[in-house]
Amino acid sequence: MLRYALLRTVLDPLLAVAGDEGLVRLEFLPRAYQYHIHAHAVARSLRDEPGLREHDASFEDLRSQLAEYFTGRRETFDLELDPHGTPFQLAVWRRLQAIPHGKLRTYKRVAAEIRRPDAVRAVGQAVGQNPLPILIPCHRVVGSDGSLVGFAGGLSVKAQLLRLEGHTLGDTPRLEPPQLF
Repeated sequence: MLRYALLRTVLDPLLAVAGDEGLVRLEFLPRAYQYHIHAHAVARSLRDEPGLREHDASFEDLRSQLAEYFTGRRETFDLELDPHGTPFQLAVWRRLQAIPHGKLRTYKRVAAEIRRPDAVRAVGQAVGQNPLPILIPCHRVVGSDGSLVGFAGGLSVKAQLLRLEGHTLGDTPRLEPPQLF
């Protein structure tokens, strides 16, 4: 049975989906009211999981740990994760989990660390398909020149997460200032 809930955070609303083995998805939502639709889409993508129901109480630990992270009181998460992916994707995601809080890695370095130095593009695709952003810290992966590239929640959210972890981001020209209108 899959359970899901809408989590309101300082960044964006998040859809959390968990199965019996742990969290399977944490997804940024541009519109909070669409969380039921997204939850059903996740359930369809995980065909081996029967049933789906909304269950807020299942996510209290996640809510608490995210609140601590967003207020600078937590650097690592202690949650059961159950990401679904190919063996290559799982290897990349495991490697991302080993990136310490406040540190950055390039896609090239991640590829080298999983002993697939020629698979930089494939690493980029796996990072982009990370089903559990923040928890599996794909925001800590940057381009070879240090630029912020790719993030499911958008580059401004990636920048906010990195600033939360202590990065000033310097004069990064690829970051656009917030638009009021």
